[in-house]
Amino acid sequence: MTANDTRFEYHVVHLKPAFIGGISDETLQTALNTAGREGWELVQILYAQSPDLGMRLVCKRVR
Repeated sequence: MTANDTRFEYHVVHLKPAFIGGISDETLQTALNTAGREGWELVQILYAQSPDLGMRLVCKRVR
C-alpha cells in the first residue's frame, strides 16, 4: 500500500441552526438520509462550543 492509498474517504456536513432555536430533528434526519443514499455512513457528530455555530456530521465510505 502506498502513501496515497486510502481505504475510506470522508465527508463533513455542516448543519447551521435556525435563527430562533437549534437544529430541528427533521433537518438532521434529512441530512442523514441524503448522506445515506449517497453511500455515506455516519461516524461522528461534532457539536460546536457555541450553539450558534451548529453541528457537523462526519461521514465515511469505502473508496
